Amino acid sequence: MRPTTWAAPPVPGSTPEIQKPAVFWLVLWCLLVLGVQPWSSRAAAPQGTTGSTNSLMKGVLLGAIFLIVLAATRPGFRTRISPVTNLYVIYVLFATATGFLLADPVGPLLRLARLLIGLVLFFLLWRPLIQVPERLLRAHLWAHLLLASTVLLSLWYVPEQAWRPLSSFGTGFRLQGVIIPMLPPRVGEVGALLLGLAIIALVCRKLALIPATALIGAGLMLVALSRTRTAAAAIAFGLILALLLTRKTWVGRLLTFGVPAVVGLVFLAVPSLHAWLLRGQGAKQISSLSGRTTSWQAVLDEEVSLQTAIIGHGLGNKRVLLRRGEGDIDVMAIDNSWLGLYWETGLLAVTIVGIAMIVAWVSVLRAPTPYVKACGALLLGYVSAASLNESGLSDLSSMTLHLLVAAAVCDADRLRARSRALAAHGGTADPLPLLLPHQDRQPPNPPPR
Repeated sequence: MRPTTWAAPPVPGSTPEIQKPAVFWLVLWCLLVLGVQPWSSRAAAPQGTTGSTNSLMKGVLLGAIFLIVLAATRPGFRTRISPVTNLYVIYVLFATATGFLLADPVGPLLRLARLLIGLVLFFLLWRPLIQVPERLLRAHLWAHLLLASTVLLSLWYVPEQAWRPLSSFGTGFRLQGVIIPMLPPRVGEVGALLLGLAIIALVCRKLALIPATALIGAGLMLVALSRTRTAAAAIAFGLILALLLTRKTWVGRLLTFGVPAVVGLVFLAVPSLHAWLLRGQGAKQISSLSGRTTSWQAVLDEEVSLQTAIIGHGLGNKRVLLRRGEGDIDVMAIDNSWLGLYWETGLLAVTIVGIAMIVAWVSVLRAPTPYVKACGALLLGYVSAASLNESGLSDLSSMTLHLLVAAAVCDADRLRARSRALAAHGGTADPLPLLLPHQDRQPPNPPPR
């Protein structure tokens, strides 16, 4: 699938474009990354619950970002939409149409409106932020650095609330965010992305040694103190794929597999690291992935009608009701993006998002610049691994944002390479060919008879 190009002709009498500074777009992107984080309204909620999400505040923040970006965009702007964003628009349209068939469509429709606003932001931010892929990757790294800073400041500001006890799922404590309320899994995700992007930037010489070392240390600290095994495994998988796709020699590729193998042996051999990995859990809890397999099996065993299998139970319904014995009822989170997609929006939605994931991988493989390809593979590898153990691909979440960013930067990199190739051969170096050409463009000369 080729990226779709939309553009409007210049508006007569409009004022010339005023270039906004790079810091302006960087701040907006940081606010967008902040707005898609699943804030917990009660950071000290009992273990085994996810806490409620402050949807109103996140909705206000996302709406404010949208209005600011819209006001900062001049009329007649030129943009692109990546194939993955197109597929998510199709998903939104499908889920909106089926949402009216639900008994209570208000909640799912509000979530879909929020996702649609996020997709439109990618449409508006093409020219100032996405067209140069390194600019968006730098903004994504800075956004995770700011989130990591708020978590680390929580240790100094309110240390008594920054540690979450592991009562029913192990022993010990896990680091959580307090200044910006984030549960330990989200803290681990922020640290893992900061760690991975900093390592790629250091290897590709986009960051100097001292700042890269500081970012890597901060990311490792968040992953270690939050004790998030999913984030650690997902970022390791993403780093392996990123280095494997960009190493040109067999020695480099062998080292890509050798280093993780050595790290795995160290985790099994060193008692403190082994204790971190087990988190005080028994064999039963480890084998059931902290109880996740119980909810997964309940989703697969649930008998549903054909309509429910196609349209799901409604976006936002991420929990399954478990019945154990007579009158013993428990509610558990599904914690699997693909089963969650099926449960919330049905089989057709799973198919659409699955195609979007495949198309995103194709975009990553076709990216010509090693740094952009490595970052795209890192983000997409993280999403591919974490989606098996976490939910988030059904609405505007941090996981969906990583997927869209990976696809957008790799598509932009390929278009930039095509533009440079045209310029090298004496063609017109226009990275944004228009569907609606400007009126001052002359039609091509007819071929000679």
